[in-house]
Amino acid sequence: MGRAYSLDLRERVVAAVAAGESCRAVAATFKVSVASVVKWSQRFRATGSAAARPMGGNRPYALALERDWLLKRLADQPDVTLRALLAELAERGIKVSYYAVWHFFEHEGISFKKSLHASEQDRPDVARRRAQWKKYQGRLDPSRLVFIDETWAKTNMTRTHGRAPRGERLVAKVPHGRWRTLTFLAALRHDRIDAPCVIDGPINGQSFLAYVEQVLIPTLRPGDIVIIDNLGSHKGKAVRHAIRAAGAKLFFLPPYSPDLNPIEQVFAKLKTLLRKAAERTVETTWKRIGALLACFTPQECANYFANAGYAST
Repeated sequence: MGRAYSLDLRERVVAAVAAGESCRAVAATFKVSVASVVKWSQRFRATGSAAARPMGGNRPYALALERDWLLKRLADQPDVTLRALLAELAERGIKVSYYAVWHFFEHEGISFKKSLHASEQDRPDVARRRAQWKKYQGRLDPSRLVFIDETWAKTNMTRTHGRAPRGERLVAKVPHGRWRTLTFLAALRHDRIDAPCVIDGPINGQSFLAYVEQVLIPTLRPGDIVIIDNLGSHKGKAVRHAIRAAGAKLFFLPPYSPDLNPIEQVFAKLKTLLRKAAERTVETTWKRIGALLACFTPQECANYFANAGYAST
């Protein structure tokens, strides 16, 4: 390992070169190698500092001079792949490894992720309704909000990824012939999950009305605001009458706007936990869903509200 030099020495070397002395003369004066003089001077011109890079680990500074271009390229196309960036850098005369690009973004605090939103959100009519909703959603009293929706659960759910030695396929077994689909319905309040229900099979207008009348209505209080998406099975007149007869209001979310319904975050976590549990019968899946509801604390429910743009308390 090379000798560590102080920042003071490095800065004096750089200053001497900047004053017009040759690299060989500076190296002889300060008793360092010519290569060190050249390297420190180049680093100072590139970064404004002659300080040593962190010893060990990876070096994300290899692309420091391309930082502005890389960040702009990512802003223009957030889902561009590292391989594509590598090719474009090569066209610019920059030859670096795949991992140099990876570590550049890691150093910049940019991680690999992607959230898909319906392209219909860009339609003028949908965008207008979403903007109007967002304008007022923060003013709604969170203690009155009741978000309801449904999601599916299956008796063949399992984790989709695992680990295996490099060069070997990972194979896990899951039922492909006989499995059942269930529908889980629930209501999310700012501090809890209310009115949970599991239906054997898919949802339709009749079963949704039965859920509202038999499960949801007993949990409602006068002044509550029930919020649901505008799926066809949710918009029956009987559903509206039942909710309003309980003294509650009914609001429909703008179309193509699952991001405005915080219960979607509940369902995402629930499905992850169900894949981990890997139940294989209807009865055990029902029981598992009931047990997993205890995982959602009041604070977590409040966080879901805040993440979707609503007041949490």
